Amino acid sequence: MARHNGTRVTEFVLLGFTSRRDVQLLLFCIFLPIYLLGVAGNLGLSVLIRAERPLHTPMYYFLSHLALMDLCSCCTVAPKMLVGLWKGQDTIPLPACAFQMFFFAAASDAECCLLAAMAYDRYAAICRPLHYGTAMPQRLCRLLVSVSYAAGAASGAIHSSMAFRLPFCGARTLDDFFCDISPVLALACANTDLNQLLLLAVCGAIQSVTLAAIMASYGMILCTVGRAGSQRAISTCGSHLTAVGVLYGTLIFMYLRPDGTYAPQTDKMASVFYTVVIPTLNPAIYSLRNADVKQAVRRRFSKQRHQTRCF
Repeated sequence: MARHNGTRVTEFVLLGFTSRRDVQLLLFCIFLPIYLLGVAGNLGLSVLIRAERPLHTPMYYFLSHLALMDLCSCCTVAPKMLVGLWKGQDTIPLPACAFQMFFFAAASDAECCLLAAMAYDRYAAICRPLHYGTAMPQRLCRLLVSVSYAAGAASGAIHSSMAFRLPFCGARTLDDFFCDISPVLALACANTDLNQLLLLAVCGAIQSVTLAAIMASYGMILCTVGRAGSQRAISTCGSHLTAVGVLYGTLIFMYLRPDGTYAPQTDKMASVFYTVVIPTLNPAIYSLRNADVKQAVRRRFSKQRHQTRCF
């Protein structure tokens, strides 16, 4: 892509969702409470799991890190989006845009890896219950979480560093509400074939391998449950399957469609879904469908009431 007009771009203008002021303020009023719920829910779930000893198990260890990844994803994108909606339009310097791209890509790909680790944990718990302690030792859990973070960080570093090595010397208007990879590449005044190839190779590999691992784990779980003639064990997987379905369903909708079906406004709303709404939904999914988490919340509130009465 060759667009050279001699002007070096130092910041992007984020167009956001619409130029209508009434719609912008309406969206601000909708997204602000969703963002605050996402922050409170993920931070609260992570703190609760670390504070309650009955939740110190591999499954909840993974869940606490999932909450941290959702918190990172939500806080990376939503504040700038809300500022843009409140002001009507916003700008973002190139270094800040690079950091936003890095942290969002890192959190998204790390979450895919962590969901695969959680699927393996459910396989070990249901298919190998007598050997669960040896199948999921603390050392392995820490290793799986570390690999998830490392894979996400590597992906984010590759995409952000390669994108911002390109020259931006023409258009500076970004038709989006945050620095997603594809819209940024569209503004570069240089060939982006290598970037597109890396996007397909790195993100495609992470998402396809993790999805295959998740499907394999649940395939073996279904076989075990079928042989046992009981479906009670599969109920513990409901929250995880819901989170997987919501995340991967959105990713497939966003990135595995024919080129001619892309529509900017539809894609922006889909982006909001996986940058803000999904991180807000995950704590609710795991809390409302999980008896252990609900009991831990009740214990925590009862302790708070008891301490209040003592004072």
